Amino acid sequence: MNFQSKVKIFLIVFILLLTLIVNLKSVKAVEIGGELEIGSGLSYSDDLKAEFYGQGEFELFLPQSSIVEPRLVFQTSLADDRVNSDIKYMYIRHRKDGNHLTVGRQPVSWSYGAMINLLDYGLGIDGLADETIRPGIDGLRYHYSLGEGRNIQLVTSFSEFSRVELDELGYGGRLRLPGSGYDLSFNLAYQPLGKDNLLRTGMTYNKDIGDIGTYGSLGYFYKQDREIDDIMLQLGMDYSWIVGGDNGYGGRQLILQAEYFRFLKNNLNASIMSKLMIGGGEAEGAGSGLETVLLSNRDLLTLNLSTSLDYFSDLGLLLMIETKDCKTVLAPYYSSDLGGGLEMSIDAMVLRDSGGDFYSGISSSLSYYF
Repeated sequence: MNFQSKVKIFLIVFILLLTLIVNLKSVKAVEIGGELEIGSGLSYSDDLKAEFYGQGEFELFLPQSSIVEPRLVFQTSLADDRVNSDIKYMYIRHRKDGNHLTVGRQPVSWSYGAMINLLDYGLGIDGLADETIRPGIDGLRYHYSLGEGRNIQLVTSFSEFSRVELDELGYGGRLRLPGSGYDLSFNLAYQPLGKDNLLRTGMTYNKDIGDIGTYGSLGYFYKQDREIDDIMLQLGMDYSWIVGGDNGYGGRQLILQAEYFRFLKNNLNASIMSKLMIGGGEAEGAGSGLETVLLSNRDLLTLNLSTSLDYFSDLGLLLMIETKDCKTVLAPYYSSDLGGGLEMSIDAMVLRDSGGDFYSGISSSLSYYF
């Protein structure tokens, strides 16, 4: 099946699903929501390659009470002539006195303002070229409130949704202690890593200094069976300012976020995050893969500059640099709310590898939220 045929087939399926959704939403007894997305891209390394994909997410809004919250989300995708379907989230949350216990397939996020969070329970991505990805688990998570925003989270995860093996269990905990003008947390995670096990522990902080937001983390990483360890240091800042306020057209806000992480002993690197045997819970938000381009290195400088062109459109530029071999990624991105639940995005990327060779690509997508 050629590229044009796949486009025609998926457009037909896309239109049929839209028709079905409109009809279902007109029936008050059935409540459904979610997202449909179609996209295509061109990439060039040794030759020109065209890609086409489609994906959908459907959530059934189940009855809930003040103490019990169920959630059920399905997802499906079309890529490389294959259709894949799975359960994205399926959990029950019990709430009582500000605390809650969640059982099942669920997202877990220990974010603190960083674009790349290496002390999350998995690999956390937050606002990296408009992409946000939250780790997911199959397991249990308990949230206990200590008052005034302070809390403890305890996590137990297993590698498969339908099977629990004691030697494949993962454990984690986070103590969050926000205060006046700052946010501090202490994280601990012990998880299977292929045939090895990975221990991570550390602290994160977030604090405003004048008009500049600062954040960072300090972590200890230890691969148990191979007895290899390393220390990870991350520093970041964000700042916004107004430009063009004196030209008669009004000002425009520019937002700059910059962060740098490094494994100080050069024994490990960020690629170990992609090998964690976390449960089947999927990422929240679709990613282009940009977040994994340079994670095989021991250090990474990331700069993200963005602005809103108007109330409906955003424009940004991402720069990622690995300092040892000067591998570099430059990625402009654009998104626009077209109204009626439709959103369009365009992303491009130019990569320079350690040998000085260049690779490039561009992609576009159209999403419908309902």
